[in-house]
Amino acid sequence: MPLRLLILFVAMIFSTPVFAFDEINTGYFDDTALHGHDATGYFQAGRSTEGAEAFHFRYKNADWYFADKESRDLFALNPEQYAPQYGGYCSNQMSLGNIADIDPGVWLIHEKKLYFFGHQEGKDRWVRTGIAARIEDANRHWQDYLAKK
Repeated sequence: MPLRLLILFVAMIFSTPVFAFDEINTGYFDDTALHGHDATGYFQAGRSTEGAEAFHFRYKNADWYFADKESRDLFALNPEQYAPQYGGYCSNQMSLGNIADIDPGVWLIHEKKLYFFGHQEGKDRWVRTGIAARIEDANRHWQDYLAKK
């Protein structure tokens, strides 16, 4: 009997999907958004700023960290204004229909919205081929991902 249970358990493990989509891109072993960087810092300071656990806010099942209390409170008042597009996944890959992680140091703000990229090449592609067109592509794919959630 234990051998049958073991076989059943192993079969269940290998039959589950390898990738589960979460609306917010977080770490593999925790719920930290943006690799712990402060989402408001991109708007306020114009740069990537690391957040601290002491200034934490829970939003959409993810832990968001901020550089200081003021930044945390600013985000808490209007998270949609500061949260990145596509849940903090790579915008370039989203425009191609894929989910990929980001480098929090590669980003852009376009029409008051924050976009992240996994590599500088992806950001360059967006600029070179037209940001508005890439946003249109990414928005379409993002809606497909949300619909499957």
